[in-house]
Amino acid sequence: MADLPDFMREFDTDVDYGFTAVSSKPETESKPTIDPSVIENSNLELAKVKTDVADIKTMMNEIMQITAEKETVTKEIQDADVTKRFKEIEKIVLPFLYNLSKSNEPYIHWPNRAPIIKAQMDKLLQLTRGK
Repeated sequence: MADLPDFMREFDTDVDYGFTAVSSKPETESKPTIDPSVIENSNLELAKVKTDVADIKTMMNEIMQITAEKETVTKEIQDADVTKRFKEIEKIVLPFLYNLSKSNEPYIHWPNRAPIIKAQMDKLLQLTRGK
């Protein structure tokens, strides 16, 4: 083992990989025998597998298309719902802000404001959170 290169000294060189070095070609040569019926059966099985894979691909494409259509419809519905909710919020907030700003008086007289504000807050929460 003294003739090993330095980079091989860390490795196990006694591992059996199943081959043996020989000085000449082995005398006995065996030719593989193939049974034609095995090949025909394999070809039939392979054809069946290819058909099954093609069917699976077709089904997956259909599923992906249905999913994409569902996502598009869901997004459109959600967008329409959000737009509707924002319009409802505008109907609550903008009149309130408009009424606050329409007078130049320095003070605002607002008796019984708690129940009025509470009712508007409930409307806003219903629109924004569904509560």
